[in-house]
Amino acid sequence: MLLKVLQTNACANDCTYCPFNRTRHITRCSLGPEELARAFMGLVQADRVSGLFLSSGVQDGPDTTMERMLNTVEVIRRRWQFKGYIHLKVIPGASKAAIEQAVRLATRVSVNIEAPTEQHLARLTSRKRFYQDIICAMEAIAELRQSLNPRCQQTTQFVVGAAGETDQQIVTATARLYERFRMERVYFSAYQDPDQDGYQGLELFSGLQGTARTDSGFLREHRLYQVDFLLRRYGFTRQEIPFDKDGNLPLDEDPKTRWARLHPEFFPVQVNKAQRWQLLRVPGIGPKGADRIMAARKSGAITTIEDLARLGIRARVAAPYVSLD
Repeated sequence: MLLKVLQTNACANDCTYCPFNRTRHITRCSLGPEELARAFMGLVQADRVSGLFLSSGVQDGPDTTMERMLNTVEVIRRRWQFKGYIHLKVIPGASKAAIEQAVRLATRVSVNIEAPTEQHLARLTSRKRFYQDIICAMEAIAELRQSLNPRCQQTTQFVVGAAGETDQQIVTATARLYERFRMERVYFSAYQDPDQDGYQGLELFSGLQGTARTDSGFLREHRLYQVDFLLRRYGFTRQEIPFDKDGNLPLDEDPKTRWARLHPEFFPVQVNKAQRWQLLRVPGIGPKGADRIMAARKSGAITTIEDLARLGIRARVAAPYVSLD
């Protein structure tokens, strides 16, 4: 479990999606490096957490903010000799020297892209520059991790639905981030208006938490995560992702099943002869299931849907798309 914490919630930025931006009338507080390091290590020693996720509002400029965060991590690493997981946010606009130190110290670093294009980001904030502050930081991280700390990972995050962007624009940007910067993960966080009733707070680090929620914003987030898996683990390209006429993913059907229905010429896939990449195109078969099929075939043919079910395949979902001859 991670301790997810802000060094300070005081912020000079005006990001419309953030409940801590400078226009919000909230109580502000800050934690010093020593104070935060001591609190974190107390939780580690009590076996309450095993790692740290550290972000911050931007109180006195990017490098001053980064200095406080880096001092916190240095105390944890050097004085407390903590060798475990630390995810450190890089503040947009931070200097290359600050980014270098972050890459040296952290297990994972990230600078949030928030929006797919410069024009979309401008709708969210007047204080962040898309290329100079964000893309250049990603480029520096990619370069520095290769030369200084290859084990340090880079991730980023989109705020989904805040700037009027389409899913296709997000997916295009996501694919380019993987290609250009060798990202480990791209995350998506459904936009919630901080001024609306029912607001649950901005997630510092969105994963698949939105999958259990039912409103369209979180369902859209979930569909984007499904596409992310198709790009990273299923061998799909961004050009193969099915969008509607408005450039969005269908909410009533997962994107892999939609692709299968649009490409009847690809099916049925012969389970006993297909290559792994072909198996991965079948709804109901994931990477682990494809590996189990490949291994099971060495011992004899797979002849029934029940055989597939015993391999952990969602057999009823896969049945219309496979042949067991």
